[in-house]
Amino acid sequence: MVERSVWYRLPEEVTERIFSYLPIASVLRCRCVCRSWNSLLNSRSFLELWGRVSPRDFFFLVYHNSQLVAAYSPSSGRWNNLPIFDRCSLDPGRVLLLASSGGLLCFRNRNSDYPTLIVCNPVTGTSRVLPEMLRVRYIDIVGMVADKASNSYRVLVTGTTEPTSNESITEVYDSRVEGWIHHGFSKLDFLQVWYEVHAIWQNGSFYCLATPVNTARGYRFICYNLERRQWLDLNVKMPSSDIRSPSLVVCGDKILLTGKIVVDYFIRSICIWELNWGNLKWVRVGEMPEDELTKIMSPYSVLLQCQGLNDLMCFSTHRGWQSIMYDLSERRWQWLPENDAYEKNHTVAMGRNSLIGLPYEPSLSAK
Repeated sequence: MVERSVWYRLPEEVTERIFSYLPIASVLRCRCVCRSWNSLLNSRSFLELWGRVSPRDFFFLVYHNSQLVAAYSPSSGRWNNLPIFDRCSLDPGRVLLLASSGGLLCFRNRNSDYPTLIVCNPVTGTSRVLPEMLRVRYIDIVGMVADKASNSYRVLVTGTTEPTSNESITEVYDSRVEGWIHHGFSKLDFLQVWYEVHAIWQNGSFYCLATPVNTARGYRFICYNLERRQWLDLNVKMPSSDIRSPSLVVCGDKILLTGKIVVDYFIRSICIWELNWGNLKWVRVGEMPEDELTKIMSPYSVLLQCQGLNDLMCFSTHRGWQSIMYDLSERRWQWLPENDAYEKNHTVAMGRNSLIGLPYEPSLSAK
């Protein structure tokens, strides 16, 4: 057994290197041992080193209502019920989880004439109420991207000043300047959407599926180039007119579309398509096997949400205890263990925001 005094004789850079290989939960526990460790493990040099060499872990968050955020860890194979609201000093009945990036979560306040966004790091317990948006009062599209190199983030919001307005406004919050930047006005019809849309980030642009109010074309695959400050309709046709509960996810360098195929009011299949950038078409790359589909078979009204990170995709239904994971590289489906926080007979409201799935990578330094 190593003597306790050995730790005090080690050079600080050696101690930092040893601690940098610990998972995030162990680092948080070690901070409570003594003042010197707490100071060391909060230092800028350690946080930068830990960010480079620590074991990478992530969670699939499943957010069903205003009270609970469940998190599945693929590395441990277990569900965790994260005390996000307590850690960030948020009232769960007054906020709605919108986006996740770089260890940060973005929330919006509920039931207010003036929408307010809150960005928090549930690991460190830090949170920031963003300043009031310049012009937007009704949010239609929201997305978030973090830059680990500069330890900064940006939040995209597109919306209107009035619910009946046909002029959309795009604004971006940049944490480097701690303020909103007006990106412009637009009367493009595909920005007038039925309900709040969550955008994903890939290679310099935000992407989302929008259902415009004044068109019968159905889902539109649109993107916003952040540097050019430009919205585009990519004119990518949906692979089927029978798709319900579609989700866009990013896995590595791929943009994937998932959804259930509903025929005669029942789910006939759940498929995965990859966007072919060469011809801007969706190519089917996966389908849930019949044996697995029968376990999820239910009326078409069941909500389905998908999230992805690296080579893994997690599908969840509005039943909190039912989730299945798909490994893109191994082409393998795997049912996740039941989440004990949800009862099988638990009824969840079927509103648009009653089921949200987000990938989350914990961070000690994001703020």
